Amino acid sequence: HREVMGRVFLDLIEGPWSGVTELQKSLRNVPIVRLDCPAVVLVGAPNVGKSSIVRAISSGTPEVNNYPFTTRGMTLGHVQVFWESDQDVAVGNVAGVSIPSEKQLVQENLVRLGVKTRRMKEKELLKEYSRGGVNDDEEDEDDESNGDQDGFGEFDDDDETTDLKIEKAIQTPISKKSFPISQLCQIMDSPGLLRRDDGDTRNEMEELTLAAMAHLPTAVMYVMDLSGGAGDRCSSVEDQLILRREVRARFPRRPWIDVISKADLGIIDGAEERLKDILKAEQLERAQQRGLSGDDAGDEPYYIILSIKEGMGVDELRQEVMRMLGEVRVVLDAMAAVDERIARPV
Repeated sequence: HREVMGRVFLDLIEGPWSGVTELQKSLRNVPIVRLDCPAVVLVGAPNVGKSSIVRAISSGTPEVNNYPFTTRGMTLGHVQVFWESDQDVAVGNVAGVSIPSEKQLVQENLVRLGVKTRRMKEKELLKEYSRGGVNDDEEDEDDESNGDQDGFGEFDDDDETTDLKIEKAIQTPISKKSFPISQLCQIMDSPGLLRRDDGDTRNEMEELTLAAMAHLPTAVMYVMDLSGGAGDRCSSVEDQLILRREVRARFPRRPWIDVISKADLGIIDGAEERLKDILKAEQLERAQQRGLSGDDAGDEPYYIILSIKEGMGVDELRQEVMRMLGEVRVVLDAMAAVDERIARPV
C-alpha cells in the first residue's frame, strides 16, 4: 500500500513540481535591478541599434539581430565609474571608467549581501595571522599581481564568458583604491516602442519599457535609426521622431541624450533637420517656461551621431552616459537624505 500511495503522490505532484522547476529556471535569467545604483535606459523603436550600444559601453551582452523586437525583456549591463570628488560627480567630470567582469559583478553582489565565499574567508584568516608581518595594503597588491583580484578561489579563471567580457572592456579595469568615489552603474536595454494612435493599447514589452522609465532611477538615451532601414512597418523615420517627442513630453525632467545610430548606413534627406527642429522647439518651450526670450533658449541642439561598426561617436557617447549617471547619483543622494531606505550600502 505504501508503494502504491507513493506512486500516486508522485503522479499528483509531477505537474506542479515541474512548473515550480521551470519558474525557478526562468527567475535565474531575470535581471536584478538595484534601486540604489544610477542607471541609463536605452529607449527607441524596434531594430534601431539599442542592443549594440549596450554591448559597446557595458558588460551587457543582449542578443543582436537585424529584425524588430529582438529584445523581449530588460537586459542589464554594468559599468564601474570613478570620480575624484562629489563636485566632480555633480558637474560630470569622470575620472575613470571600467567594465567589470562577470566574476567581479558576482563578488559585488556577495559583498552587498554579506555573503562570504570560502576564498574570501581564507583571505581574512591570512590577514589576521599576518598582521605582525605583511601589511594589508601590500597583501592586496600581491593579490592583484597574481591575478586574483576578485578573491574567488571557486571560479575557473579560464571561464570563456569572463574572458570575452574582459576582452571587450573599454579600458583596463581601474582599482577602486585609485579614486575616492566609485559607483557600479547600470545600462539597461529595453524592448522597442511603437508610435501608436491615441487609444491604442501597448503590448506587454512596451509597457515594460515605460514602467522601467517611470519607476527606476534612470537617465534616458533615446536611440534613432534615421537611415530608413529600421523597417517602415513599425519604425519609419517619421514615426521615430513622433515617438521621441511623445516620450520626451512624458518624461521631461529626466537626464536625456539623443543618439542617431547606424550612421554608417547614412541618414535620409531631411531627417536630421527635422530632429533639429524638434529639439529647438523643446529648447524654446523650456526657455519660455523659465520666463526667458527665444534668444536665450540655449546653444545649438545637441545629439550624437553614432556608428558602432566604425567606432564613430562611441567615446563621446560614453562620456555623455557617464555624465548622466553622475546626475542620477546626485538625485539618489538627495533622496537618501530624506529616506534612509534609498541610501547606498556602505
